[in-house]
Formats: sequence, structure tokens, C-alpha cells
Amino acid sequence: MKFEDIKAFTASTKTSKSTIYRFYNKNEDLFAETKKPSGKRLFPVIHTRYFDSEIMFDENKLLRQENQSMRNLIDSLADKDSFPRTFWQMDWSFFFTVAYKLDRNTNSCFKQMHGLYDYLSEKYKDSTELRLFFTTEPFTNRKGYHNHFVIHIEDKKLHEQIVTEIQEYFNYDRVDVSIYDRYKAGLFYMAKEGLSGENWDFIKNTAKTMDNDDNS
Repeated sequence: MKFEDIKAFTASTKTSKSTIYRFYNKNEDLFAETKKPSGKRLFPVIHTRYFDSEIMFDENKLLRQENQSMRNLIDSLADKDSFPRTFWQMDWSFFFTVAYKLDRNTNSCFKQMHGLYDYLSEKYKDSTELRLFFTTEPFTNRKGYHNHFVIHIEDKKLHEQIVTEIQEYFNYDRVDVSIYDRYKAGLFYMAKEGLSGENWDFIKNTAKTMDNDDNS
């Protein structure tokens, strides 16, 4: 962990010495992370985030979203016949978000997801089981839609290779990927607005895609 003395820390946080010490007086657990090796108090550089209102706002917003996702999870698990409960009980490998550079509509996003699955299924059909669930959501800050999806790759030896394939498939767009964590309820965040029409699909193979009209 990197540390700074009070002079450097006041410059990094753009705040006064008195404000810094008032903060630590109110947060003894964080003060315990400072150190005084040779008579001079040193402060962890990572603590500068607590003096940045924009960072704290973003983190607070994320916590509120995660809290809402957890509430969705609890509600979904209470309904034994809900789609989210069914999907939550399945094994998943990765969680992806694809933010398209183009302003795609829901139909275009739907085709992108099926195109990805068809590409992977054709290439790996003899190597591993693949399962994909996606939803399509509008951007909040511009026109167009983006996709969230989870994918299950049965053969763990192919995980890295297939993740790279997906990133290359959407090389023109922004792709975020993380290992799927069922306790963060990402799947249920995706289903927060309900499931209908072209806004979602569950694909296990091209012959057994669920019928949207029957399940919307």
C-alpha cells in the first residue's frame, strides 16, 4: 500500500489538514490504516477516494443498484415458477455487457445476440455445451440499446478462448466481462423490467430456442 505524508495528502485530496483530521476522528477504523513509522503520520493513498464527492456518489449509486438487484433476487426466488428463479438455479460462467457503437434498435440487438450464439455454437458444437441468456435495454444517456448476457461454457478449458472470441466478435463495440457471481444477482438486474418480445431470449441450441410469443 502506498502512503503520503500530510502535505502530499492535502494536495492529493485538495482539502485542508483540519478537514482531514476531522474525517479520521469520525472514522477510527480508517485512521487505524494510517501509520506513523518515524514520528510522521502517513496516510494511505487509496483513502483519497473518500474526499472525492464524485467518486463517492458513483459508489453510492452502485450500492443502491446492487441493493435493488438483491431485492429483485429475493422476490424472484420467492416465486417458484418465475423465469429468474429458473435461470438462477442454472450454472453460468460469465456475465457480459455489450455497448454498441452504433445506435441499434431491439431487433438489431436480438440479431446480434443470436449471431454470436450461432457463431460460437457452430465453432464449438463438438467441444462443449453452450447456453446463453440475454436481455436488451435502452441506454440512459444516448439513443439506442445495449445487451447484457450470461453464458455457460461447460468445458472450463475453453473459458479463456471463448471469452476472447466474444470480445473479438464485438471488437467494434465496448465489451465488459466478469466471472458470473450469482450472489450479485446480475441476471435478475437484467430481468428487472420484465421479459417480453425481442427484449430477451434463452438459447441452448438453435433448434430449442424458447418461443418469445408464448412466454412474453
